[in-house]
Amino acid sequence: MLIASLALAPILAFGLFIYLKDKYNREPLIWMIVAFIVGAASILPAVAIEYFLERKIGLGIGNNITSLFINAFIVVALTEEVCKFVLLRILFYRKRFFSEPISGIVYAVMLSLGFAFTESIFYILGSQNVFVTAVVRSFTAVPAHFIFAVFMGYYMGRAKFTYMHKRTMLVVLGLILAVLGHGFYDFFLLAWWMPAEYQYISFGFVFTGLIFAIVLINKAQRRSPFIKRKKWLKSIELSKEKEFQDFLDGQKQLLKRRREKQKKNKKS
Repeated sequence: MLIASLALAPILAFGLFIYLKDKYNREPLIWMIVAFIVGAASILPAVAIEYFLERKIGLGIGNNITSLFINAFIVVALTEEVCKFVLLRILFYRKRFFSEPISGIVYAVMLSLGFAFTESIFYILGSQNVFVTAVVRSFTAVPAHFIFAVFMGYYMGRAKFTYMHKRTMLVVLGLILAVLGHGFYDFFLLAWWMPAEYQYISFGFVFTGLIFAIVLINKAQRRSPFIKRKKWLKSIELSKEKEFQDFLDGQKQLLKRRREKQKKNKKS
C-alpha cells in the first residue's frame, strides 16, 4: 500500500493539473481513467520488446556511444512511445469526445501517467530505499513521461482539426518529438560508464521541457472551438443578469411612486 501511494502521488498531481487545464470542454472522466489503465498495462508489451531487443538481438548498452545511442533512442524510447502512440491512435483519436486540440494532450498524458505509474512500482519494488527512489522519480521520470506525452498529444490534437493532407505529417512529427525527447533524456541516465555529473543534463532537460510543455498546452487551449461558445454563454448570462437588474430597478421605482401617491391621498 505504501509503495502504491508513493508511486501514485506525483501521478495524481500531474493528472489533476492536465484535468484542470482542459477548461473549455472537459474530457469524460471515465475515459481519462480508461486511458490511465491501458497506459499502465502498455508497459508489458514494451518490456517484452525491450527484453527481446536487448537479450536476443544484442542491442544492450556497451561501453561506447553507438550502443548507448541505439539502446536509448531505439530500444527504450522508440519502443515505449510507439506502444503509447498505438493506444492513443486506436482507442481515442477517432472518438467523438476527442473534440478539441487539447484532447490529444489529455489522453496522451493519461496514457503516459499510467505507464509511469507501473514503471515506478517496478523501480520502487526493486529499490533498497523506496523513499529515495520514489522522490527521485517524482521529480525526474514522471515529469519526463508527462513531457513526452505533451509533445505527442499536441501534434495529434492539431492533426485531428486541420486539413487532411497535413494530418499524417503532424502525427508523425508528434511521435518523432516524443521519441527524440525520451531518447535524449535516457541517453545520459543509461550511460553507466560516463561520469555521474552527466545525468544533470537529463535533469536540465526535464526542467526546460516542462516549460515548453506548458507553452504547448496553452497553445492547444487557444485553439479550442469551445472558447467562442463559452464567451457566447457568458454574454447570455450577463444579458440575463442585466435584464433582471433592470426589472428590479423598475419594480423599485414603481413601489416608490405608489408610496408617494398614497402619501398624497392621505394629505388630501
